[in-house]
Amino acid sequence: MTDEELLTKAIEKLQALEARRTDVPERLKTVTVDQLPKRRMRDGVVIDFERDEKGGRIQIFLDRESGDMISATYSPPKDACDDTTI
Repeated sequence: MTDEELLTKAIEKLQALEARRTDVPERLKTVTVDQLPKRRMRDGVVIDFERDEKGGRIQIFLDRESGDMISATYSPPKDACDDTTI
């Protein structure tokens, strides 16, 4: 995909996420390239860390060229929220 195709795809994904949120003002639910003039294309890699047993998962997003961290996410084990003592 070209940079422009990737940018278009990213905006579509953002719009889909924002449309599902109810706490976002309507004016922020539609995002266009014109409203976001600062852009930076980065070649990135996603590295997943997880265990075979119930340990959750960590994803690290790194810039492929520099190794700088772009972002990271943690997903707890599926049963972590199933505490019936609450």
